[in-house]
Amino acid sequence: MLTPIIELHTRSDSHSRYSSPSRPLWMSFFAVGVVCLLFLSACGSGNTSGTTQKATGKGGNLAVGLIAEPTTLDPLKSASLYDSDIMYNIYDTLFRYNAQSQLVPDLATSYTYTTPTSLTLNLRTGVKFQDGTPFNADAVVFNINRYLSDKASPRSTDVENISSVLKVNNSQVVIKLKKPFGPLLSVLAGDVGMMLSPRAVQQLGSTLGNGPVGVGSGPFVFSQWVKGYQLVLKANPHYWQKDKSGIQLPYLQSITYHTITNGTVMFSNLETGQIQVGTNIDPNDLSQMKSNSSMTYRQIIGPGFSAIQFNTTMAPLNNVHVRRAIAYAVNRQEIVQSALKNVGVPATGPFSPGTWAYDKSFSGFSYNIQQAKAELAQAGLSKVSLTLTITSGNPTTTQEAQYIQSELQPAGITLNIKQETFTALVSDFQALHYQTLLVGWTGAVDPDGVVYAMFTTHGGFDYTGYSNPQVDSLLNAARTTTDQAQRTLDYQAAQKMIVQDAPCAFLTWSAVAQATTSNVKNYQLLPSAVMDFTSVYLAS
Repeated sequence: MLTPIIELHTRSDSHSRYSSPSRPLWMSFFAVGVVCLLFLSACGSGNTSGTTQKATGKGGNLAVGLIAEPTTLDPLKSASLYDSDIMYNIYDTLFRYNAQSQLVPDLATSYTYTTPTSLTLNLRTGVKFQDGTPFNADAVVFNINRYLSDKASPRSTDVENISSVLKVNNSQVVIKLKKPFGPLLSVLAGDVGMMLSPRAVQQLGSTLGNGPVGVGSGPFVFSQWVKGYQLVLKANPHYWQKDKSGIQLPYLQSITYHTITNGTVMFSNLETGQIQVGTNIDPNDLSQMKSNSSMTYRQIIGPGFSAIQFNTTMAPLNNVHVRRAIAYAVNRQEIVQSALKNVGVPATGPFSPGTWAYDKSFSGFSYNIQQAKAELAQAGLSKVSLTLTITSGNPTTTQEAQYIQSELQPAGITLNIKQETFTALVSDFQALHYQTLLVGWTGAVDPDGVVYAMFTTHGGFDYTGYSNPQVDSLLNAARTTTDQAQRTLDYQAAQKMIVQDAPCAFLTWSAVAQATTSNVKNYQLLPSAVMDFTSVYLAS
């Protein structure tokens, strides 16, 4: 998913989304380990009264600061991490990844591969959508068919190997594949696995993305969205899941999301208690935050990256030597130390230490101005002028862009910085209406979610116009086996080609972070960087 540097995200547990490079997370799509489960135990079901919940002393009305406003609440169309921060709390998925990167049950309780191309899912019973209709096999068929029938969805490459989904009975479905597909379970833990009420989807039509009333079965229900001001969710009084003591979840009564585009203002709002959860805290404020006993800051390594993304369909960036010149001219260590205050690690490629495809022996592009000039000369140029688009309103992102601007100048590369709102930037990105962009990708637990949609020809997130048949072959081969060792070899070989082709210049690997007031309890750090408030409460 995208985040502002933009952060791109494929939902959480599964695939990449846009986010902001200043949101310290690392490609929130995965943080690592191969998951091969033939079982999944239930997390609890049934309902209890709201009075029991209040008796636990757990509850509260949570205020959350988002560095960028969501773009849509329809997972079929979503590409932004900030969408997922909301959707993850409205919709249940078939599977999820927990904080340990383990696949766990959500609406699917178990699965069996009867053949390499046939997956049987056993479904949770007794669950209702927020409009009162039942979750069942018909709903699963409806939701997956939604993706199969929409080739324009960013998730199109996630489902291209699915041939059909068939109802066996009300609590069982079979997914038929065109060929073996290793990342399937990871896909079903992401946006494709989000289950929406068929009746509500049909009734809402084109308004679904702005007001998903009654659509999910998750812990919170959509209440209100005033664009540019706030988005409100209320506790779902009929949510199926309980905690280990049998208390119905969620604990919170409501969540109100506020868009705060400045990281320092975000920190100030945390200090004064106007919000209890923040994103994209300015790195300059972190030392103060860590020393404040009324606040909590912690982080884990994740599988994402930030990068300068190139539009390879237009001159001069259709020339690989121009792109490589930029990759050589960027001083990643300076960016991490000076702009990000050591929140992050210089990146050598798309695979961070937070994914099992990480290759510690691969060095990528090193900072080398002379080599940058030589690459530019091979393109027949001594100077070049380009525009770098960044999200507006975030001083850290602006400062990072200014460092890049100054680093490229000695190589003969002039960078003009253009600022846009995150929503406008995502729109321009998807339409290839840009030259270069500063972006962040959240990543996924399965490496397929880090690279496939971005770097295969016509992939769902191929917003650079990049195409390399050898990379296509390697990434498709990695999809058609469950052998992790072989998949790792394919991914690492593809990484070397991607980095040399330079559809983007990889900058940093970051961290998935918690930035909250200290009265926020039960906050789980997910590798996807998505904020899950199912079990969170405010201590009195």
